[in-house]
Amino acid sequence: MPEPLNVTYKSDGADVPARIYRAAAGTESGGVLLCPGRFRDIDGLEFLSTALAERGHVVLATTYRGMDFFTDDADISAGLDYLASIADVDPARLAVVGHSRGGMAALRCAAKDRRVSSVVALAPPTDFSSYVKAMALLSPQRYAGMVASMGGTEEDEPERYVEISALRYADRIKVPVLLVCGTQDLHAPLDHSQWMREALVEAGNADCQLEVLDGVGHFFEKMYAGYEFDRISALTIDWLDRTLVGEAP
Repeated sequence: MPEPLNVTYKSDGADVPARIYRAAAGTESGGVLLCPGRFRDIDGLEFLSTALAERGHVVLATTYRGMDFFTDDADISAGLDYLASIADVDPARLAVVGHSRGGMAALRCAAKDRRVSSVVALAPPTDFSSYVKAMALLSPQRYAGMVASMGGTEEDEPERYVEISALRYADRIKVPVLLVCGTQDLHAPLDHSQWMREALVEAGNADCQLEVLDGVGHFFEKMYAGYEFDRISALTIDWLDRTLVGEAP
């Protein structure tokens, strides 16, 4: 596979660094926008970028402009613009795959952008109010930082917490959604993915699935048994084979 290509695209006039992974040019392919977690670490998801590219997808692994969450949706929408413009990418077959912060943003994007044909959300926090409140006990220092980045507590800024909570967009998500979360995830616990699936089903989305990974944590670690990277890749590839490419699993 060729070396990944570092690129930059514009979002509201600002530069967003990204990286393209692809096996080879010359064949029409699905396009996958890959969105990382809170610290914008696309290197940490390279195992998935490479696996998807080797499967035949063109992958645009993106970052975000800032550390808050409120420009993420615009950055992802601009990323889809850029992805759709890449030679050999079929603009009718675009998926968004995200981890943690990126999973939350991928779900919101599916509600807002009709170009999205399929979503994979890996360990997404879906109710931001519950997420932040849990941090008060788990990590008071991180809680204080998150409240500061939000401009205050939920009581101070209720609309901001609603704006980024993927759960609030469930009734607008009409495309296939795969949720993946481990039972040992202490950052975005399994409850968040369960709530999202229940909300999608209640809203009439008949093509949503939750894969629960026993003993797996937020960064795909399985206690002292290494990482479940191959399993995450296989689940994502199988899902996109069916929902983006149209192949039987």
